[in-house]
Amino acid sequence: MRPPRESLLTAISRETDRLLEVLAGAPAGARVPSCPDWDADDLLWHLGEVQWFWARILEHRPAGPDALPARVVRPEDRAALLAHLRAASADLRRLLAAADPAEPAWSWATEQTVGFTLRRQAH
Repeated sequence: MRPPRESLLTAISRETDRLLEVLAGAPAGARVPSCPDWDADDLLWHLGEVQWFWARILEHRPAGPDALPARVVRPEDRAALLAHLRAASADLRRLLAAADPAEPAWSWATEQTVGFTLRRQAH
């Protein structure tokens, strides 16, 4: 049995907000223990880029990898990284909440639904 959509949306919101809270107070050069080559800003960028990418998938519904959105450019400073993640997360949450999980949406997996994106982002 799959978790209800609302619990997955809550998990995405809770975990992203917590990450933003922690990283906003962390020094930019603080190392990420589970990814020793990354610092706090790299982690902010990664999550912001991932949430931006999946929001664009949900917004534009490309038919396949040949039609994927262009990459976003990494912001230059900490404030812009934080703003980027906040905006990307808000877009992703809004689009996930508005879509039926059964609707088609491209992914690299066999399952090509909004529900797959919702579950993966909660994961």
